[in-house]
Amino acid sequence: MLKIMTRLFIGMSAMSWIPTSYADHAALNVFEKSVIQKYKDADFYEVNADIASDISKQISSDVTSYSYDFPYLQKAGYVQIHYSPDKKLKFYTFDVSGGGTMGEWYTDVQYTIGDKTLVDEFKAGYISKVSQSNIKNKPVYLVQNYYKGDSCHGAYDVRAVEIGAQQLLKAYVFEGKNKTNHEITVEFDCHKVPDRSEALDYIRVTPKTVDIMLLNTDLVPQNKYLRYRLEKNAYKYIGIVK
Repeated sequence: MLKIMTRLFIGMSAMSWIPTSYADHAALNVFEKSVIQKYKDADFYEVNADIASDISKQISSDVTSYSYDFPYLQKAGYVQIHYSPDKKLKFYTFDVSGGGTMGEWYTDVQYTIGDKTLVDEFKAGYISKVSQSNIKNKPVYLVQNYYKGDSCHGAYDVRAVEIGAQQLLKAYVFEGKNKTNHEITVEFDCHKVPDRSEALDYIRVTPKTVDIMLLNTDLVPQNKYLRYRLEKNAYKYIGIVK
């Protein structure tokens, strides 16, 4: 479920304020180094929530962060950044887990609408990829992520969103036989995988299709996929493929 907790800035038009010079990002460069200095000697899993909070507050208060990649913080492993292909959505993902086998992540998504720059909390697992399609003459973004219950259990997920008139919205584009959804999730249990040495793609996304691994009632992968094909108004379920 997409939970909207919006912080916004109002200024010049969305494109006119995007900075390109080092001077525009000097304060963010200093901020990065100060965060690393502050936490470098601490146990990461004891302070990772504080790191996430510090960075989240900074991007919420500085519009130039929209066009800054935070190279030092990414190299330090404090944040992972993903962009949509058109660069209109920027996802900041933070590891806020406790250091055990269970994974927990916090994500902010940053984008512009008109003269506003917004930052929303985006409920997701570990984001692995952001893809983009054109449906009903507007961009729809597919966010692939993984929820980790422990070292052997989890769930793969793909979620569709679009930029609305006022905020980021769920995009109901996965059209099944009886229902249209904005999200598809498939469970993972390593004990159900016949050959653990073989890496399986539980969700496959291409420019024209979204494939979801078919599981039996015991959650065993069948090495077949439920295929959704991109058409004019939706990804429509068309059947099972290899």
